Amino acid sequence: MAEFFRPDTLQEALEILGHYKEKAVIVNGGSDIVIDISQKRIAPSAIVYIGQLAELRYVREEKDCVMLGGNMTYREMAQDPICQKIEGLITAISNLGSPGVRAVATPAGNIGTAAPAADCATMLMALKSEIVLVSEQGERKVPLQDLYLGRNRTVKHADEIIREICFPAIQLEEGTGYCKVARRKAQDIGKILVGARVQLEGDVISRASISLGALNANIVRAFSLEEAVTGMKPEQARQYLKETFPKEAVLRESYFKEYKELTTRAVIAQAFSRALASAERRK
Repeated sequence: MAEFFRPDTLQEALEILGHYKEKAVIVNGGSDIVIDISQKRIAPSAIVYIGQLAELRYVREEKDCVMLGGNMTYREMAQDPICQKIEGLITAISNLGSPGVRAVATPAGNIGTAAPAADCATMLMALKSEIVLVSEQGERKVPLQDLYLGRNRTVKHADEIIREICFPAIQLEEGTGYCKVARRKAQDIGKILVGARVQLEGDVISRASISLGALNANIVRAFSLEEAVTGMKPEQARQYLKETFPKEAVLRESYFKEYKELTTRAVIAQAFSRALASAERRK
């Protein structure tokens, strides 16, 4: 039977993880990891609950950077005035699970378990997020796009905690958008997830970021599309995205493969259009 720990400080949590290493699991909201334990996919020797650590619960904007503490729940983010200014992020959160799930689940938890169809993590990748990992040995930053190794696998070490998620603050003439396709309108895992961040310079796209969730074994950036639409006018970019399937999307064999092949381009164009509309409102 696993030992249960409820540390009072981040340092205490790190000491426990440093002792147990691969034999320990971290639990916060538990929306992913508790299922793995109950279905016996994993059998840890130690369960370390960190949900009460107030030092990891914050949202700050400093030096043109937004910082989310690793214990922020989706509900807390949805109610935060800094997050509310980021339209794509709020849309992603509102598409996620149920009110009960959003009250306890955290983006750090979904990122840590490398869920391939995580709404908020998909949008956070489009926002160009970095993950701050901390252990007894110190801290390191990893771009979210480099964190994933495959389905349910990351570069995060067993003794590390996601202390913070940070990304560049949204500037003038810059906007964000998110689009999800699922079988149901609510409480369903997405089949196609797309996040977008767009910077305008006059009537031309100067920078773009596009992320894809639920298509690959992990969330990915569509660098080929980003490069292609940079320098285009908005309507030209929309048309290009409607016609171009991203080479980064490697669809696995499944019942939904043909549907995704037919639909993905339209979903990308929709998310990008929302980001463009958001950028226009910020002129």
